[in-house]
This record gives sequence, structure tokens and C-alpha cells, in this order.
Amino acid sequence: MAKNRMFMPNPDGSDSYLVNLAGAVLLSADAIFGDPNETTPQGRTNAMRLVERTLHEAEKKGFLQSSTVWALMHRNDVNPRLKNLVQEAVGMIPNDVQGQIMQDVLNTARTDNPSAPLVTATKHPGRHEPETNPHFTRPGPDGIDPRFWEAGRALRAIVEKEGKNAIRKPEHAHLFAQLHKFAPESFKQEMAAKAREMDLLPKATHVGEDGQVVFTSQQIAEKHGISVEEVERFIAHADLDDLYSGPVFPIQ
Repeated sequence: MAKNRMFMPNPDGSDSYLVNLAGAVLLSADAIFGDPNETTPQGRTNAMRLVERTLHEAEKKGFLQSSTVWALMHRNDVNPRLKNLVQEAVGMIPNDVQGQIMQDVLNTARTDNPSAPLVTATKHPGRHEPETNPHFTRPGPDGIDPRFWEAGRALRAIVEKEGKNAIRKPEHAHLFAQLHKFAPESFKQEMAAKAREMDLLPKATHVGEDGQVVFTSQQIAEKHGISVEEVERFIAHADLDDLYSGPVFPIQ
């Protein structure tokens, strides 16, 4: 298969395509950083293995752009620059090694133990770990994590079915948490500004170790005229993974 053809029609006349290693890396990028509903955790693990192994072999031959490849893949946009870099990396790997990479990944995928821990990218830890990093996002084609839209659609469906006040029920708190967690940064900033404008937040009295303002359940309850139990029930249903639990310091 020609090195500059990542995807070629199968010569057997079927509707399938033959994919070379560069094409497999680009497909793996979508498995890792694309819509999480379209790939299993094990599938993302297998994709991680392929990308890591390919870039590792290319680095041994002098490839220096692995970090750039990861950053471009994270955008989930297969643009010309990413294609060129992946082709450059694969082009530096001997053909027999390319074949061995593909074969090893296939063999591993066929023999994976479901109970084995999922792997993450070891070369760039913290940024490319969809199974272990709770703040990991997978931008869709529009640059926004599809889970943001998913939460918005679910809340809209609840309003249409049960009425506007229904979304305030604690059992729907997880949808608000998902909406905020995967929202674009600009949206978060707009919502924070709107909350200040509408005076929805308690008076800031304490900060955490990172200097960010923190509020207690009591403060929130008093601000909105509800019980602490109701606030804590809402938080429990939200299933938040980033609640601050460290030391707090009074604002001077």
C-alpha cells in the first residue's frame, strides 16, 4: 500500500477499505478523543496502545513532534497538519516494524483480559487519560464535548414533559453538573457572570488552597432559603467528582 494513501478501496470489490498505519493512527485519535458513547473503554485503551507504540517507534528514528500530534488529536479535528505529521512519523518507521505494530495491536485486542486495568498515555500523562482524568473532555466536530449537548437535550426534554419547575428536582442535579463540567470555557464564564449579576451566590468569605472561592452547604441554603438537607441532597444527586475538601482560609 502506498505510503501516501492512508485509506484505499479494497481491491476485492467490496465496500470496505484498506487502512495503513497512518490511517489507523487517525482512526485511533477519534476513538480516544471522539464521542465517548461511540467507543468502549477497552476500545480507547487499544487505540492508546496503537498511537503510543507508533509515536514511540517514530521517536526512535528521530521524530520530534509527538507532543504536537497529541495536541492536534485532542482537538478531534483531522486537519491537514495532523495528517502530514502522522504520515511523517509513520514514514520514518521501517515497513516491517509498521506491520509488526499492526499485528501486535490486533493480537492484544483479541486476547485482552476485561479485568485488566485500562492503559493511559504514558508519554504525556495528565492530558490524554480519558479513563482516569475526571476533567478530560472530548471535543466534538464543533469543538464542544458532546456530553454538554447531551445534558442540555435531557433537561429540555424534562421541561417539555414535566414542566419548567421539574428540572429543579434533586434527581436531575447530575444533568446540571454534566452541563457545567463539559461546557465550553466561554459558557462557564458567561454563567458565572450571570450568577453574580442575579446575586445567586452567597457572599464570599473563604477560599481554598488554590485561592478559589468556596461555599458551605449552610451558606448556599441560607442564600436560597432552603434547608441544608435539601442542598446536600442536590449535591449527592449531582455526583460531583471535584468538590473541594481541603483546608479553607478566611478572605482578608
